Amino acid sequence: MSEDPYEIEQFKKILEDSKILSCVQCGKCTAGCPAGRQSRIRIRELIHLAQDGVDLKDDPSLWYCTTCYNCQERCPKGVDTTEAVIYLRNRAVRKGDHNFPPLHVTAIKSLRDKGDGFPLSPEVEKIRSIIGLPIRPDDLAHDEKYLKDFTKLIDELGILKLVENKDGEQ
Repeated sequence: MSEDPYEIEQFKKILEDSKILSCVQCGKCTAGCPAGRQSRIRIRELIHLAQDGVDLKDDPSLWYCTTCYNCQERCPKGVDTTEAVIYLRNRAVRKGDHNFPPLHVTAIKSLRDKGDGFPLSPEVEKIRSIIGLPIRPDDLAHDEKYLKDFTKLIDELGILKLVENKDGEQ
């Protein structure tokens, strides 16, 4: 953990707001994590490291969470684990020296350029038509004016610069 008083204060606020210090390490969060079956994320371990004051900005597993809230819903102590992950991610991005995954950068670029992080596949479009939905949803991706405004907003906010890694690569 950095010795910057502001950073320490922010980290303590994350611990307090998410109730991480209430965690008793029962393991229900990790046991119910669907992302844990497909990746190396262990929510219980992340929470334990955060309790110990470890700066998790460089821990790749911080980015594996799908924010499904399974862990948070299962917690017998009411720890807001998903919220803690979101706070810790936001803090890492604000600090600018992080391991933001290339797949996430690709999704953000697609969102910026096409209005859709992961465009619908032809198979999904076919299923949508079969069940009576429009092939393409009425959204930003399919409205040229709104997409142009959205792209401008993403650029003005500097979102891509925030998520690219410290070397400017993805």
